[in-house]
Amino acid sequence: MSEIKPELGFYIWQYCLGFLFVYLDSHFEENPPCMEMECGEYNFDDISPLPIGDEAAEVKDIVLCKIMYTDEFKQVFSYLRALMEKEELSRRAMYVACRAISLVPAHYTVWEYKFRIVKELVNKNEYDVLQELEWCSHVSLANEKNYQIWHYREMVIELLINTAYGGEKEKYDLCGEYDIIKQMLARDTKNYHVWSHKRWVVQYFGLFRSGEELQYTETLIDEDVRNNSAWNFRHFILFGDKADAKKNRDTLSHEIGFTISQIARAITNPSSWNYLKFLYGECLQEEFRDLYDEIKKTVLQYTLSASGDEERLLDQGHHRVAVPAFEVLAEMHAHEGDADAQRHVYGLLAEKLDPVRRNYWKYKSSLV
Repeated sequence: MSEIKPELGFYIWQYCLGFLFVYLDSHFEENPPCMEMECGEYNFDDISPLPIGDEAAEVKDIVLCKIMYTDEFKQVFSYLRALMEKEELSRRAMYVACRAISLVPAHYTVWEYKFRIVKELVNKNEYDVLQELEWCSHVSLANEKNYQIWHYREMVIELLINTAYGGEKEKYDLCGEYDIIKQMLARDTKNYHVWSHKRWVVQYFGLFRSGEELQYTETLIDEDVRNNSAWNFRHFILFGDKADAKKNRDTLSHEIGFTISQIARAITNPSSWNYLKFLYGECLQEEFRDLYDEIKKTVLQYTLSASGDEERLLDQGHHRVAVPAFEVLAEMHAHEGDADAQRHVYGLLAEKLDPVRRNYWKYKSSLV
């Protein structure tokens, strides 16, 4: 196979970079720079733009390969550099920051600068922080995988509560928060950044064991039982604050029943089994012995251990075998002090059920 000549590789790289900026141009059309702001409102005659990238004086003589910035990109970021150097916190600076974010939504330095601007303007009563939240929602919907926007949104919410509501969190209307989160998760139910923000909302506003949040996770799990994000969030809602309420018998009993019913829908689903394994760990005290027995009964059902002839059934490829259940069974044997049974389970996993991870299961067996 012939090698690609260096000069050809360079042209390919140039082509790819050019394609990137075509994308940025089209992306800008979908991301208005800032709500209710037009460039004509601001005068920049007193600003001397600072060159960016390979045109900056400090690197101009050592550039090996020029980056093909668009004219718009160079203009916006050169003015942004100048404004940041002046530490200017004004509406025109906010306009330029919005323009920069519309071009590069992942530029965390610009996000930090923009928040300082917003905070200054809000403290001077020159800007409505609710308008900033509306802008945040627009940018979020246009940039699904951007994570800076969510941390920024959290800071804006805190700013709103501290400046407009005197620090009283209960005055904040969560309907808008639920709305933007649901819109985002409707597009991608496993969007990590949105789930992280949702966890922040629960923690910041003290929504642990919220009936509305629990119902929301049930809806998502009903739609997709393998939605690991929904399972994790359900755990966080009920037990994330480490309160004594997590030892509530009714809560544990309900969650065990719910999880067992979801396991029946997809017996090899690791998400539901991991959740059941957690619940098992919460039921080791003698007062929850009946709940422990209920979990063990389910585990035995899906490991065929109750039949007394599991290896014959395994050889036949019995459809009721759930590999994740065997891992839970091994931990139960460990809790009960039955080392031989624990090694037996790890042996089945290594040789018949999960040979891809044979070395891992042998290692687990060696620790018994």
